[in-house]
Amino acid sequence: MIDPPSTVTATPTSGRASNRCLLWISAAFLIVVVGMWAYFTPAGLLGKADAVGYAVCHRIQARSFLFPDGRPLPMCARCSGTFLGVLVGLLGPGLLLRRGRAASFPSPAILAALLAMSLLWAFDGANSFAHLLPYDRIPRLYPPTNFLRLLTGMLHGITMGSLVLPVVNATLWIDAINAPTLNRWWHLPVLYGIGAALMGLVLSGLGVFLYPLALLSALGALSMLAIVNLVVLLTLFRRENTARTLADALPLILVGAALAILMVGAIDAMRYAAFGTWAGFVPPMP
Repeated sequence: MIDPPSTVTATPTSGRASNRCLLWISAAFLIVVVGMWAYFTPAGLLGKADAVGYAVCHRIQARSFLFPDGRPLPMCARCSGTFLGVLVGLLGPGLLLRRGRAASFPSPAILAALLAMSLLWAFDGANSFAHLLPYDRIPRLYPPTNFLRLLTGMLHGITMGSLVLPVVNATLWIDAINAPTLNRWWHLPVLYGIGAALMGLVLSGLGVFLYPLALLSALGALSMLAIVNLVVLLTLFRRENTARTLADALPLILVGAALAILMVGAIDAMRYAAFGTWAGFVPPMP
């Protein structure tokens, strides 16, 4: 009697080996991309942060906070607040509130408050932009300040991070929790309290705080781009809701980060080709 042919099935060991191979490939891709970007951008960690800011921010010096030596931060006051706030919104629920894998948007009341903060950011941004334009007929409601830019940027950044977190959780994890990321009355004040503390460190003007915050703001911008790329990659490769641990998702996370660096590098190259300098825009005189 002839035995039927045996079927070959994937084993956990082969799955781990495949994931390990993808990890090495994605890590190599990220290293190459970062190396190329680092070669063509200004020297030093702050130089790299400047290059990130160069891709996402106008970097007008008068609208930026300064290091003690007079060097502007990598991003203007509004963008600094925004991307520091993004990190608060992304990391706060998981690290402080134990809701790291919650995959639903915040409760309606909290969602309304978050969106209201973003409206304040838009309103203040429009008023601030009006002061750049050399036209007297454009309404200017109040004098803009870097404090208001930092404040509204922080509030908007927390909104951005808080709304992106449930999207990536719902797409990434196999055991995502069908619960709001923020649903208690005290959750939002906790995040805003962290944002207020970060603002205080920025406003102190002390280099010991400004240097790490400058790097964190650049990290916030890259994190937002990388997370968007990750969600797109998970969808394109039909890998939604397959990760049990961070290691399972690490290959696509690294590719998403590499694509974020490529996006920043492409914008850097186009802007530098157009203006020939890493300095910020020079606004027209009124």
